[in-house]
Amino acid sequence: MRYINIAFGMLRMSLIALFSLGKITFRFPVRMDKNVVLGRRRGGRIRFGKHVSLNRNAQISVTQNALIETGNYTSIGDNNVIVAREKIVLGSHVMLGANICIYDHDHVFKAPGIMRDLGYNTSPVIIEDNVWLGSGVIVLRGVRIGQGSVVAAGTVVNQDIPNDSIVYNRRNLVIKPRTKENRTFNENEDREKK
Repeated sequence: MRYINIAFGMLRMSLIALFSLGKITFRFPVRMDKNVVLGRRRGGRIRFGKHVSLNRNAQISVTQNALIETGNYTSIGDNNVIVAREKIVLGSHVMLGANICIYDHDHVFKAPGIMRDLGYNTSPVIIEDNVWLGSGVIVLRGVRIGQGSVVAAGTVVNQDIPNDSIVYNRRNLVIKPRTKENRTFNENEDREKK
């Protein structure tokens, strides 16, 4: 049964590569489980190395001439979401646990107006060779994770990680006003209460 799934995944990848006109490429062999979504638009490219595993319900998408690239022997876990608007690179022998999110962008939100219309800030994400990300890790834009590092489950990575590091964090809830207009409103409201 395992070999049938591998053969079906390689056939599916071959068809995807053919119909993407060279914008989605891979090197045999590759393993692709059911319900994996590869999304590409506006000139985006996806390149997979050899022996890459794409596990159940992984969603990988590129847009606006962006690039997602993996090295060899990389495993993309169940329910992973990897979205590039500029560039995301996963090295060789990278292991991604379940439910990981990797983004090379975030929304502009500090200006007044409809947030959906304000655009994005982008910066490449580089995950070097032999890195293990535990379940539920979120990697934010502009981050480089050095080779041989381990990131503990549930960690939010928002800064560069040196080679051969073990990383974890504890979260505190911080609530701040989004814009200066909100700050002024809140300050006036506080004065009225006194």
